[in-house]
Amino acid sequence: MRVLFARAVRYLALLRGHSDFAHSAAGAYPLYRGPYVYGYPYAPYGGSTPAAAGGVAAKLASLSVPPPGGSAAAAAAASLTGPAAVAAADATWLARRVHGTGRVVARRAYATLMAVLVAIGATALASATDAAAGLAAAAPRTLRTVLWAVRASLSYKRFQASCYGTDTEKDEGYMEALSQLHTYWANKLLEVCRRNGGVYVKAGQFAAAFGGVPREYRTVLAQLEDRAVPRPYRAVRRALERELGGRARVAATFISFDRRATAAASLAQVHHAVLADGREVAVKVQYPGLAGSVAADLCVMSALARAAGALFPTIRLHWLYEELAAKLEVELDFRNEIRNSNRFREVLAAAGESGRVRVPQLHEHLCSSKVLVMEWIAGAKITDVEALTRQGINPRLVGRQLCRLFGELMFLQGYVHGDPHPGNLMVRPKGRPSWLRWLFRGTRRGFEVVVLDHGTYLEVEPELRQQFCQLWCAVVMQDEATQADISTAMAGEAGGRILPLLLTQRARNRAEEAALRARLGIRGFGDMTALLSAVSRHLVDLLRVVTVIRASSAALGVTMPERLRIYSQVAAKGLPPRRPNGKRPTFYIHKSFTSAAYRAKLRAVLLGLGLYAWGSSLLGRTWDALLSVFGEALFE
Repeated sequence: MRVLFARAVRYLALLRGHSDFAHSAAGAYPLYRGPYVYGYPYAPYGGSTPAAAGGVAAKLASLSVPPPGGSAAAAAAASLTGPAAVAAADATWLARRVHGTGRVVARRAYATLMAVLVAIGATALASATDAAAGLAAAAPRTLRTVLWAVRASLSYKRFQASCYGTDTEKDEGYMEALSQLHTYWANKLLEVCRRNGGVYVKAGQFAAAFGGVPREYRTVLAQLEDRAVPRPYRAVRRALERELGGRARVAATFISFDRRATAAASLAQVHHAVLADGREVAVKVQYPGLAGSVAADLCVMSALARAAGALFPTIRLHWLYEELAAKLEVELDFRNEIRNSNRFREVLAAAGESGRVRVPQLHEHLCSSKVLVMEWIAGAKITDVEALTRQGINPRLVGRQLCRLFGELMFLQGYVHGDPHPGNLMVRPKGRPSWLRWLFRGTRRGFEVVVLDHGTYLEVEPELRQQFCQLWCAVVMQDEATQADISTAMAGEAGGRILPLLLTQRARNRAEEAALRARLGIRGFGDMTALLSAVSRHLVDLLRVVTVIRASSAALGVTMPERLRIYSQVAAKGLPPRRPNGKRPTFYIHKSFTSAAYRAKLRAVLLGLGLYAWGSSLLGRTWDALLSVFGEALFE
């Protein structure tokens, strides 16, 4: 019993991160840092242990760990002698005992949970309330999420233990193994989010939009889209009747209503319908019982965020949960979307973007907190390059327009769409194809960007907006001293170091990113989350929007220098006056931007970049035209 207790204490110490104690020789049963992991996949980086002699490539191959008792574990144990063999056998015995006990507990808990689920389901059916049905449906999602969290936590803890005593900051093998581990669990999390749907899709998109999240998680979770399995028509019909005032009102309002959903997102689904006056509309209906299931899912996420903070003290994730919860609270009331879309239309008119950007017109007398009836607009998803090309629209020009639009919103208007992922942006053709338009604008056919889902918006304070303008202008000027000063004013001493990296993502690969992080003093994900948790929430939201637009525009062919040029040209218009009314500036202004010479240099740099971009684009189109006419004669 004493031996079992000692082993359990050391194992718990390992899970809590006390590696020194877990690996100490205080007892006769030190934990072995070998290449095996019993029961859970894991990127095995053994540091200086004898099992590490096979090299990193051989260790990475064991990511698909065989079942307990498999040949890999047996071979690793057989290759050891003396104290190492005793330690390996001891750790294997402990892992078997923990794993076996865990399986028994998990099976019993699952049986109990299923019984409770059946009881809740019966209660929900008996009472016919959406809230009860939502809570009952949340149980399987909770089980899948908790299972992923437990397995991933154990895997990362074991990885940390295997690297004990290794100089991880200078070890390329460690970085490669950690990247493999991130990729494995990111793919597992992607499966969980897709199966759970709803809030979990939103949370995955939310996490993928933050530059502080490991690159592997961002890349994998970026595949999440607001595409869900539609609810049955009878549930949608029941919700419509409840919101619009009965079956007779619904029948009188719509002369045609498509039973099949044209789109199904995480919180609602959309149906095509025709009003009594013949106008085509899109009807957006919130899923029945969503409020109850969202509350249950957020409760689970909050608990997991706190647990992650307890197991990994350097990682702070609860602020991400709070941001998501606040965002969902606003999105669940469609009346906020009505107000936001009306105001956004006014902002577009003020920015001169009305002819290039479209917001569907709402039929407000038919809208409620859970139903929206709006103008029907058909278009292609903004990142669907093939569809845009077929219609004669230049995808790269669409990407530039997207950057220009959100530059106007962030730097000049201070009213920014809070969820601009590709599922909420469409492109529809405008006008007839024209070769003259292609010659002067680069696209055979005109287009307009359609912005959907106006549930959340960011209202940026004037001071933060002007700081943001100055920061982007300093970036295009390659003035690192000014960048550092402005970043420190926006995000504090620690956050100031990381802000330029998050804005520009200057690292092109993992090696450059590691070198840049080392120069900035950022050792890992924990440092990133600690810094982001301490800065303004509005700044974090702006960084998230910048990340989403960067990904969408890159998919359309816009390069980082192009995006930087477009943002800086717009940001230069939002700079505060050098001396407003002959007095001290009302808002923050860096000393560099009080200099007339510095501003003149900025204008010259932007003019040169603009002329270069226009000239290279015109030259490229001319060359393409010549090749299309004379290419066959020249090269045959």
